[in-house]
Amino acid sequence: MKKRYLIAGIAILSTTSFSENKLSENIKLDETIITAERYEETPIIETPRNVTIITNEEIKKRGYRDVSEALKMVPGLFEVDGSFSLRGQIPKLADKNLVILLDGIPQNGMDNRAYDLDFIPIDQIEKIEILPSGGAIMYGGFATSGVVNIVTKRTENKKYWGNVGTEIGSYNYKKYKVNYGMNLTKRLSSEINYLTKDKDGYRDGEKNDLDFVEWKSCYKLDDGFIEAKYSHIKKVANDRLVGLTKKEYEENRRKNSAEGRYGTEKQDKYVALLKKELNDTLEFSSVIEYKDRDYKYNYPAKNGVSAYKKREKETDSIYMNAQLKQLYGKENSIIFGGDYSKAKVKESIWSSGKKSKKIYYSGLNKIDYYAVGGYLQNRFKWEKFIFSQGVRIEKNSFDESSWKYTEKGKKTFEKSKDSPTNMDYELSNIYKISDSMSYYFNYNISKRSPSLTEFSSWNNKDQETKDKKAQKIDTLELGIKSLIDNIYISGAFFYIKGKNEIMYDPKYGAMGGDSFYNLNGKTRRIGAELSSEQYFEKVTLRENVTYMDNEIVDGPYSGNEIPGVPKIMGGIGITYELTPKFIFNLDTRYFGKALAANDFESEFGKMKSYNVTDISLRYEFGNGVAIYGAVNNIFNEMYCDYIQMSTTSKGKELKYSPAPERRYIIGIEYNF
Repeated sequence: MKKRYLIAGIAILSTTSFSENKLSENIKLDETIITAERYEETPIIETPRNVTIITNEEIKKRGYRDVSEALKMVPGLFEVDGSFSLRGQIPKLADKNLVILLDGIPQNGMDNRAYDLDFIPIDQIEKIEILPSGGAIMYGGFATSGVVNIVTKRTENKKYWGNVGTEIGSYNYKKYKVNYGMNLTKRLSSEINYLTKDKDGYRDGEKNDLDFVEWKSCYKLDDGFIEAKYSHIKKVANDRLVGLTKKEYEENRRKNSAEGRYGTEKQDKYVALLKKELNDTLEFSSVIEYKDRDYKYNYPAKNGVSAYKKREKETDSIYMNAQLKQLYGKENSIIFGGDYSKAKVKESIWSSGKKSKKIYYSGLNKIDYYAVGGYLQNRFKWEKFIFSQGVRIEKNSFDESSWKYTEKGKKTFEKSKDSPTNMDYELSNIYKISDSMSYYFNYNISKRSPSLTEFSSWNNKDQETKDKKAQKIDTLELGIKSLIDNIYISGAFFYIKGKNEIMYDPKYGAMGGDSFYNLNGKTRRIGAELSSEQYFEKVTLRENVTYMDNEIVDGPYSGNEIPGVPKIMGGIGITYELTPKFIFNLDTRYFGKALAANDFESEFGKMKSYNVTDISLRYEFGNGVAIYGAVNNIFNEMYCDYIQMSTTSKGKELKYSPAPERRYIIGIEYNF
């Protein structure tokens, strides 16, 4: 452990010793975000949250090859099995509390599926904006812990543009990409993207093959734009990896008892966006997305049972948003907006007889879901102060019909309905001392009702509370942003109080079956984040640290820590431009000790801490051609990105989900 920190420290100290300071310029504070007002640019210094922005240039220089890698150095955020936890959210439940946006459109699945970021070409990303503990006014209660907005590139200012490239790496990883765009006229542009990725994965039988194609076209108006997109995704994967017992983990950490279980997903998505200035003080914007998704999950032949289709799910969903922004006074504005979401889900299930081994139709679920919301957000400037207030009202409707069949054909039917209404509030103030320093205060209250996953799998038997209550989260945040000479500093203190948080019962040990419920008690999260970047002539250094004290305040688990979340996380990074064409990057991340997920009673003690270091190199030839390479987990740390407590017929035990060992990647691309 000490050796790793020593190597990272030597690399940082050796580079700073011969680097000269850059001129004092607002490198970070001049950057803007669009998430706060959906499509309108807002400077970071005027945003009342501890915002992180990762630009396209930073993605390229740091060697990030997908969205997950690009987010790995964000304060307070970590990934578990494709789900991101931010500010103390329980791993693998975090996707219900963090909204992932793609150009302002929520990607969190309305059909019980989490977001999937594999299909987003990293080269087409303009920037990624991360707003912790914010976004509920515009995006609803699912933004309890924050918002991640992935903003893609728009029309370039030249006749033709694009890139082609390929990558290969460990575990039979292969990737091919093609992007081509052109300005057909002064106003009309068109672009097509194609991406294919194949990877066997670390665990036995793990597989993830992806094909993605997208067409988009943009028409520039005198005072806005109209954009249309179509994308098709096909994904074949075995990514439901069963946790290992301690004995299995020690004998073979790559073992996978679910080997051969493949899911096939096909998705067609249609998007239309409009932004237009109606006059000098009034702006209108809207978006509509329609998504058609089919998912099949297959079991292999095993133990005398022939191969069969386990699940088949069909989903049609639509999302719409429209808003008006009215300017008043010199720099003030008020936003009126509304959104509508609707999904129809049909899921068929098959099972095998325990004795007969015959395949039979065992269940059918049909769900109709919709949500309609309206919001108002006001922003007022007075001298050095910027005040903002927001309110949102949202109504959700769930209507589920469920048929279950036995092997002998016996049928049972259940129907469940719910239509809760929630309100969210926000109040903030910024004191802008100068163009390079500001303090801020933010307080918000967000509520969310159960998601489709939680609604369909609610525990109506063992928990004291049978009603599906909305969880309520109050968040108070105080922070500072400052640029002093060549040093950027951003820090925040936050206090998060939860009531009726939606959890899953540790007795079941998995996010399935009838396992979701409202925690009978309150939660408290107190934390502090500090991040900094230092800019030199050839070197950029960055550091961040997050401390959280997370506790269940009362109820059956009163006094215990929230499981699965480390108290301390941090990272150190360095980007060194050896020459204008040759770039070296190093990122090392530390995760402190934490209870196993589900271990609400703290029965197994804390799991050990670990740190992971990645390095990358990139060389640009100057004619559009670049080669690059990376080594992830260079010190071959043997760790688990997820450990959970599970209950079996033999009692309680820990299940381990091992993370990949050292892995390599090399690539070449041509940009024009």
